[in-house]
Amino acid sequence: MDRDALLLRYRVMSDTRLHFSRLYFAVVAFSMLLTVALWALFPVRAALALIGWVPVAGAFVAHRLLLRERSAFAAMTAAWRALDGDVAVSATRSAPGAMALVLIGAVLVGLVLVGIGAISWVAA
Repeated sequence: MDRDALLLRYRVMSDTRLHFSRLYFAVVAFSMLLTVALWALFPVRAALALIGWVPVAGAFVAHRLLLRERSAFAAMTAAWRALDGDVAVSATRSAPGAMALVLIGAVLVGLVLVGIGAISWVAA
């Protein structure tokens, strides 16, 4: 590929990465706020069995967005390396990263809420 095409590919992948990164944060924030709002509207403990699935579903959607963001980053990095003439492949990630840890936390919070709600529902 010529240099102009690689620069254009880098810019497109950079914009794509930024788009999916923003969507990731929007989905995480929306699912957490929706969980708190539903909890405030329905303060019955048994309702937590259903409310707890909101952050779990939000984490699933955000995980898919995170995968798209990471693939855009890999393509962006490849375009940059091609511009520099470097053919060395970078090492893969060894740790999940902060964005993935947020998703793990959201799933855990959701499952705890589902567990509390289920126990309250069974005990009633």
